[in-house]
Amino acid sequence: MARLNLSARGLNKTYNISGHAAYAMDDKTKLATMALTTLFGEDKFYGDNSAELIGLAARLCQRGDGLYVAKLAVWARTQGNLRTVSHVLAAVVAHECSGEGFVRSMVRTIATQRGDDGTEMLAAHAALYGTKVRWPHALQRGVRDALEQMDAYQIAKYQSAHREFKMRDTLRICHPVARSVEAAEAMDACVARTLAVPKGWESELSQRGNTAEVWNELVSEGRLGYMAMLRNLRNVIASGADVAPVLGMLGNPSAVRRSRQLPFRFYSAWRELKAAGLLTTRVTRTLDQALALSCDNVEPLHGRTAVLVDTSGSMGWCLSGRSKVSCRDTAAVLAALLTHISDDAWVCRFDTTASPLAFTGTSVLADIEAVPAAGGSTDMAAGFDCLMESGFDADRVVVLSDNEVNGRSWMTYDFGYKAIQSKLDEYRAKVGHDVWCHAIDLQGYGTQQFIGAKVNIMGGWSEQVLRFVALAEQGLGGLVDEVEAIEL
Repeated sequence: MARLNLSARGLNKTYNISGHAAYAMDDKTKLATMALTTLFGEDKFYGDNSAELIGLAARLCQRGDGLYVAKLAVWARTQGNLRTVSHVLAAVVAHECSGEGFVRSMVRTIATQRGDDGTEMLAAHAALYGTKVRWPHALQRGVRDALEQMDAYQIAKYQSAHREFKMRDTLRICHPVARSVEAAEAMDACVARTLAVPKGWESELSQRGNTAEVWNELVSEGRLGYMAMLRNLRNVIASGADVAPVLGMLGNPSAVRRSRQLPFRFYSAWRELKAAGLLTTRVTRTLDQALALSCDNVEPLHGRTAVLVDTSGSMGWCLSGRSKVSCRDTAAVLAALLTHISDDAWVCRFDTTASPLAFTGTSVLADIEAVPAAGGSTDMAAGFDCLMESGFDADRVVVLSDNEVNGRSWMTYDFGYKAIQSKLDEYRAKVGHDVWCHAIDLQGYGTQQFIGAKVNIMGGWSEQVLRFVALAEQGLGGLVDEVEAIEL
């Protein structure tokens, strides 16, 4: 997400990874879009850009913008619901900004989110800079602050025994003072490798089997968290367990908001059940409701919204080697949520060609399913042509894409062609008013297609990204402004 009014469009000309016309992002926007669309160390369609992200974060720190990078690390963890990239950013800040007062506060904020966040930040620093480099004092102290708030159960649960860098390493580096006798004993036992891991639902299933009896017991005793329920919904239903209390929790408004699940997780669970032939109308209604509830904190969009969804081949790339969720899936989920919060909306998909989509605006899952599979080139111009042909007079256009435009004649500036900004200008002229353009970047390759007034560049997979549509139009800024407003 970005500043709302960049410099004149004659400047900032560059090329995207595909070698076609684009505009360069300012560094803060580029880092934000990269951070919020990166599962660290995972390949994207056009390659893994993790090293570029680290380099950019380091350069920002070196030129005096370390506080911004620190705040972005906190935002990524607490609002973007992304863990590893926040750990990496925090490690870079701790290394480059040693001695700055905000570092300890950044580390402490992230480390208190979950019991192993502190360990993971230390592991990230070791991976980036080696174990022979002296640990930054602020990193040690911030992690120590979080450790001293942990009880014996948390210490036992988050030992990270299967990881190369473990809780015992964290304790030996940070030397926390436990707040209770029990916690102190747990820390000593952890360092001595004699601390037993609490019996969790995974071990229970492993020992007793994936049976209805076991699932009913785990649910009734409250031993399954929201994420565990969502990701194991297929197993619960397949076992014949009582699904009513599980669906009750999954559809509970307060539980949905507390869960901090990325919206595509609900769609992924529904799709798994559909593939297994285990869907019922009650299950579908519950997951549909949960998806809608996930954007309850997003301000409604008044007026008319045009949504252009990229379904090109590169959007078919999975976000992770361990996941079946693709970039197309995240685009489809965000598009469906956009129509859900809009007074009125018109939607089309574009790749080599473009065509309108029949969205309901009521069932989020049905609208996601209306988006076709990915394939073809990225002709964003075709999407704007389809919009102009439709006659839809929008107050805003929202584009969901990886921005690797490469269709038709959208080649290079050297041959007189322009970025897709010219199509936005053409549409504005056609409808006769200065339409807002919100471009949601879903892969963070570092370039954009739009520039100038009433242009809002964003990035991310969370429902949080949708908040900045209304905020930008109200003059309250985008993500960069919100990140900079965080107090550390």
